[in-house]
Amino acid sequence: MGDSFQAVWFAAAGGSRPCRVELGAGSLVIEPAGDAAVRWPYPALASEIGGDDREWAFLSCPPASGNARLALHDPAAILALAARTSGHVHDDLTGLDAARRRHAARHRRGLTTGLFAVAAVAVGGWFLLTRAAPEIVVAMLPPAGEKLLGEAALAQMLLGETAIEAGPAAEAVRAIVARLAAAVTDNPGYEFDVRLVESAAVNAAALPGGKIIVFSGLLAEAGSPAEVAGVLAHEIQHVLHRDALRGLVGRLGGSAVIALMLGGGDLARIAGQAGELDQLAYGRDQERAADRDGVLLLARAGLPPAALPAFFERLQAQEAGGLPEFLSTHPDTAARIVELHRLSAATPVADPRPLAIDWEAVRASLPGH
Repeated sequence: MGDSFQAVWFAAAGGSRPCRVELGAGSLVIEPAGDAAVRWPYPALASEIGGDDREWAFLSCPPASGNARLALHDPAAILALAARTSGHVHDDLTGLDAARRRHAARHRRGLTTGLFAVAAVAVGGWFLLTRAAPEIVVAMLPPAGEKLLGEAALAQMLLGETAIEAGPAAEAVRAIVARLAAAVTDNPGYEFDVRLVESAAVNAAALPGGKIIVFSGLLAEAGSPAEVAGVLAHEIQHVLHRDALRGLVGRLGGSAVIALMLGGGDLARIAGQAGELDQLAYGRDQERAADRDGVLLLARAGLPPAALPAFFERLQAQEAGGLPEFLSTHPDTAARIVELHRLSAATPVADPRPLAIDWEAVRASLPGH
């Protein structure tokens, strides 16, 4: 900066204009634009701190200056002048510089806090839409609303598929589901609706509201109606635990989740946003709970719980050629088979009632057989 700088001159007669200020040996020399220079001795200076943010230093030289004032805002100029003054003027000028630094620090802290706040809101929004919102939807959506969502999801999944609605295979599936549904306790109002679809996939899929799709490849692979009952008991538990609803909501976009939370939206369009619903994957805890309660449901229905691990073992034997779809979305197959055998052995069937189904006739009726 050297020994001179620019400032603002407020003349005694009124008005303001820029001026050049020079720091002389014993006095301050002020050269207002278009006016004569003014010399103010350092010891005669008076000071006042002002401005909206109290970041301006106003200097005067009473009584010689009258009402004239010099306004300084440049931190370097203020520090240079402070070095040449003493007393309260020195204190005011150095104090102003310290106040500037405190203000700058507060501004930085405020900016940092603001950035953290924005980040927190962003993280909170992400958590709400990806973690908390699905649970809120599950808690808020009554079974009737879930049923409507399940119907829309079912319609979306059946597009382009060939349904098997009559014949031994369809009748067998309906009989198995009826036996299991009658054994369900604490049903909040689900009506289990199972559809058999012509497909080589060895799979079944639970949808919200009690809708279940069974692919004919599952029946072709199963060695008995009890094995199919084991798979369906497992899928029914996913419905009862509302895992199917959680899985669907978890695959939706933020706007669809918000629409469900607010109780609105086009359910058919929302269900269509969920993608491949037959590929819904559940967590290990959800799978373990569906296994455990599925075994209990089989026993209450008078069916052998060991049929479920038996079916898993049958599928596991195909691993050399790649896992079937049902096991590809159900991890830890070997460990689950061991645990299912343990559960089955510890779960007696009080009233065994085999399913009166001609399984050979069922398999023979399937497409491609």
